[in-house]
Amino acid sequence: MSTRVLVIGGGLAGLLAARRHQRAGRRVVLLEASGTVGGAIAEAGLPEAAAVTVNTGAEAYATASGAVDALLAELGLEQRIVAPREGLGSRVVSEAGVHRAPGASVLGVPGRPFAADVRAVLGRAGALRAGLERFLPASYGAGDGATVAEVVRRRLGRRVLERLVAPVVGGVLSADPATLEFATASPQLSRGLAEHGSLTAAVKRLRGRSTASAGTRVRSLSPTMAVLPRTLQARILAAGGILRTGVEVVGIERSAGRWQVLTGRDERLEADHLVLACPPDTARDLLREAAPAVARAIPQAPSAAVRLVALVLEAPALDARPAGTGALVAPGTAGIRAKALTHASAKWEHVQQALAEALPTARSPHLLRLSYGRPGEQLPAREEIVDLALADASRILGTPLSRTQLRAAEVIDWGRAMRQPLPGHRAGLDALTGLLAQQPSLELVGSWRAGTGIDAIVRADDTYSEGTPS
Repeated sequence: MSTRVLVIGGGLAGLLAARRHQRAGRRVVLLEASGTVGGAIAEAGLPEAAAVTVNTGAEAYATASGAVDALLAELGLEQRIVAPREGLGSRVVSEAGVHRAPGASVLGVPGRPFAADVRAVLGRAGALRAGLERFLPASYGAGDGATVAEVVRRRLGRRVLERLVAPVVGGVLSADPATLEFATASPQLSRGLAEHGSLTAAVKRLRGRSTASAGTRVRSLSPTMAVLPRTLQARILAAGGILRTGVEVVGIERSAGRWQVLTGRDERLEADHLVLACPPDTARDLLREAAPAVARAIPQAPSAAVRLVALVLEAPALDARPAGTGALVAPGTAGIRAKALTHASAKWEHVQQALAEALPTARSPHLLRLSYGRPGEQLPAREEIVDLALADASRILGTPLSRTQLRAAEVIDWGRAMRQPLPGHRAGLDALTGLLAQQPSLELVGSWRAGTGIDAIVRADDTYSEGTPS
């Protein structure tokens, strides 16, 4: 009889794990507590523009490794892949104003501190301070467990941290540089610092001669990234897998070499192999009795609540795309509470086409998406956030926007999607990996282990396929 695999969690990591085990000839059952699969790769329709669907979570994937492109090719989704418009770039907003985001950078760390786009943000003094970084010892400021803030401030100075790195960490990772572990936030920069002795040198090696901003080194799927989990779901079902939504797992036991999973429906399901594709706190609670050593080794990675606002506006002034593809905002920037803005109809041609088809009488319709919620910040009230988003967008884009131009709006909440690796996270993961090697019938997968982003999760699943857990 073939091995029975039970996967708990239907986000991208869980779907990929189910597919991987199914392709290896195992019987797969996947349980998801919510009503849909996909996790943070989700979409929503706009009530006043029903033909338009928007990404409510991850809107794109990084292309550097090629892992996601390879997966999409396997799934027959090549024709759905779309690239952002060329030449727009993105913006960074700070106390220095609104500037084009420096191109040759990683995590906001510039590879060329004296480049014109970097000097525009940092000023001459900030650029000079950052330029001194290459003369520092590689170990300076980069001890075990050091945070992003500690490493960047000590090596590159306050202005690089506050004006370049903090907007990326807050806007993309929903984390605080003062608590986010540097080695986890960017393993490639951490390795590059050790290898080349300098962060700026590491960025140069990683980016080469590229001057494209980070916001353009991505791709997406048409109409939204939700095509990916839907396709994985269909493939799993077509191959005989069982996928059940609305089923909450309330307990796990281990008996006679098999896993016993208890559901909120008073079911007891058995499996030879168990995959937990759920948040780390959930995994810790579920394994407390069945695998106490593993449960204790799961590192803390608190979540950050995020509130998104999608706005459809009639705004001819936005035809000029004043912020390019969008903007990241430094914490504490006066008059702006949003941490990021995506000008989706400027960034993606297929979004602009969908808007034109859904609103044929609208003059210059545009779709903006603003996000709120840094660690430690209280989220804006739902009843006030649309007006706040209009005000923030006006300041970021340098264009007055009001409710008279508003054609549709949607507010989306994410309570547990964005995880914040604390100091010691990387060492904790290494210890956990060692324990799991002694428990081959148990897998723990997800962004808290793999890293933030679709590409990181796909690459982590590939390492399992090759026989080496990440």
